[in-house]
Amino acid sequence: MLKSVAELAKLAEKVNRKKMAVVFAHDDHVIEAVYGASKQGFIEPVLIGDQVEIEKLISKYHLQKPYQIIHEMDPSKASLIAMNLVNQGQCDIVMKGLIDTKLILKEVVNSDTGIKKAHLLSHVGVVSLPTYPKVIFATDGAMNINPNVEQKIEIIEAAVELARTLGYKEPKVGLVSAVEKVNSKIESTLHAQEIVNYYKDKDIDFLIDGPFAIDNLVSDESVKQKGIESEVAGDCDIMIFPNLDGGNIFYKTCMFLAGGKSAGIILGAKVPIVLTSRADTAEAKLNSIILAVVNANGLSNFSD
Repeated sequence: MLKSVAELAKLAEKVNRKKMAVVFAHDDHVIEAVYGASKQGFIEPVLIGDQVEIEKLISKYHLQKPYQIIHEMDPSKASLIAMNLVNQGQCDIVMKGLIDTKLILKEVVNSDTGIKKAHLLSHVGVVSLPTYPKVIFATDGAMNINPNVEQKIEIIEAAVELARTLGYKEPKVGLVSAVEKVNSKIESTLHAQEIVNYYKDKDIDFLIDGPFAIDNLVSDESVKQKGIESEVAGDCDIMIFPNLDGGNIFYKTCMFLAGGKSAGIILGAKVPIVLTSRADTAEAKLNSIILAVVNANGLSNFSD
């Protein structure tokens, strides 16, 4: 069990250096994060974009070799270079730099040259807060706008797989809503009921329950007051949000109002994709790279 996002670095120290393609790397915060991950021996970057600007930033941050620069100013071509590197087995991670998300994802899902592997791409954020004793996995706050039950099942299983790469043997998955009881007027509670029933007779390596309001998932006092009996309640590892609005609001509230630390990656491609917001700090970008490094290592032997 991870107590903080900072502990990801300890896990990354146990794996081999990964090669990471950065699409449109000519961005100050991106190179700062790349420098941090490279200095710690976690990555070997392939920097795609404006060579002149990239070289200026390399000089500013004193990025040391090994690294490679590929000059390409066309966003589609730069993205395609990254896809080709992955498909040729030459890169383990892709990172979005100073490029519109839709442009790089267009190449990711290209049926001929892309790297999409699963039926659905999803985003998982890993958050640590000064008020909670362990990290929370939050999904999906960046990719899927209003997922149906089948899509939520795919989102759940991707998040569980990520948790397993971080050493969780039996992660606890909570289905988030506004209330802890099924209500025919609240779709998220109906989805939660259907999902719990779906897994009821399945042989799975995680615990799942819901619906729950967030307080039911993180507060023992709330659980006691409401008389809730569940192995997930009060001790949640993975929160499954009903839609992108809920997941995104939670994630950013944790960062900007609650002093949280975060990392996040896109799952469902052949390799993890670091796809951060321009508003994210260099620290958050670095944390996301480190998360991708550990995830790229596959199922781990890290202790729970």
